[in-house]
Amino acid sequence: VWSIETLRRWLAEKAGRSDVAILKEYVDVLPKYLSRRFISEQQDAVVVSGRVPDLDSSQILPTVEKLDAAMGTVRQAHPGYNIAVTGLSAIAARNSASMIGKLNHGLTIEFILVAAFIGLAFRSVVVMFASILPGIFPVVLSGTVLWFMGEGLQFASVVALTVSFGLGLSATIHFLNRLRLEEKPGVDEAQAVERATVLVGPALILTTVVLACGLVVTVFSDLPSLRLFGWLSAFAMIAALIADLFILRPTAMWLISTSHRIKAAWGRK
Repeated sequence: VWSIETLRRWLAEKAGRSDVAILKEYVDVLPKYLSRRFISEQQDAVVVSGRVPDLDSSQILPTVEKLDAAMGTVRQAHPGYNIAVTGLSAIAARNSASMIGKLNHGLTIEFILVAAFIGLAFRSVVVMFASILPGIFPVVLSGTVLWFMGEGLQFASVVALTVSFGLGLSATIHFLNRLRLEEKPGVDEAQAVERATVLVGPALILTTVVLACGLVVTVFSDLPSLRLFGWLSAFAMIAALIADLFILRPTAMWLISTSHRIKAAWGRK
């Protein structure tokens, strides 16, 4: 596919000149279907094309913004012309960055809303606060791993974290529901947590292993985004299980114990 810049380089190499006159002469010789690729029929718009590597949008976006800023000098020198950095790569980089940012903010808001809905469903403030740390832990840990690997947030990674957050929180809800059933008058909170772990723990572990194994198979795919989605989802699922077993249990015990002490103190008053 020819462009004006390609034609300029070709003329400079073959004819030894690339001024406007010789350029116009050769453009007029080209077939219409070729010249229409970079000069409009009304001759009031021109496309100057360039090629960029097939990289992630987060790597292309700085180049697009730098080029657009460099065009500011040309715009000031020719105020009658409209100059825009466009094309599939430029548009995709801008839109991807914007959409990934919105997904990232949406995931943050989701933490708050889901914790509030869980507390409302169980009608317990203790349950609401107990569900926050296990829900945040796998997302924060996965984000830390991505940061250490030098990977930025992409569509695949944000979707993987969102899906894993929902699946991991499902296990948290099952544990909290079992804990609510085991929490009876006269039963120590440690015993209730241990009983809930014994009853629900094996099912949570088996479900997590099955889901993680199913997701990790995608690392053999030829698509980089699918590989990223697969291993990150599996990693986040395992991190969610660790959070349920080692963070949720002591957090729930501490919150239940604190709640009982507060109720006892109010009862004495």
